[in-house]
Amino acid sequence: MGFASEMYVKIRDSWDEFNEWCGGGSRGLLAVAALALLILALLAVVFVPGLLPTDNGEGVVAEETPTVQVPETEPTAAPTVAPTDIPPATPTPTTEPAPPVVTPATPERLPELHTVIINPYATQKFEFDPVNYTIARNDSVVWLNKDTYKQGTYILTSDDGLWQPVDIPFGSEFTYTFNSSGTYHYGCEYFPHMIGTIIVK
Repeated sequence: MGFASEMYVKIRDSWDEFNEWCGGGSRGLLAVAALALLILALLAVVFVPGLLPTDNGEGVVAEETPTVQVPETEPTAAPTVAPTDIPPATPTPTTEPAPPVVTPATPERLPELHTVIINPYATQKFEFDPVNYTIARNDSVVWLNKDTYKQGTYILTSDDGLWQPVDIPFGSEFTYTFNSSGTYHYGCEYFPHMIGTIIVK
């Protein structure tokens, strides 16, 4: 018989003896289970830390697990942005007000001098040259006697009473300034059909 067979026989004989000692049947199984639980409890007391009784006799207390202190982390400062990292601000174009439109001042018109020739024999029409004249207000008209044929004197009259009859000898002249707008008629005392018109705008 081999070693394994001998061990099997010894274990079986020991079990039978233990079973008879416990009363046989299921009572033997219960005893085995109780013994196994007792062994497990003893092993737990021996090998599980913290289950041993303390010195103050307060019973079994669980050993406190040491708390691991987590080092406090300082708050991370926000990264500072160097001035060179800041994109240059786009300048907002400022619209300057348009300069006021200055209308160049129209130079004040200077009064003008207009000439009427008295020489009725030059064309045999016995009229002033020109007969009608349109001028601006504050302009002046000069009547000039250029009658080389008779070299006589002419008396200039105003139908509107602007001046008293005035003598204009040969080579002489008479000047009048028209300050008001209107139409003015004049003539010659020697030749009633010699008439002229001055229109002042």
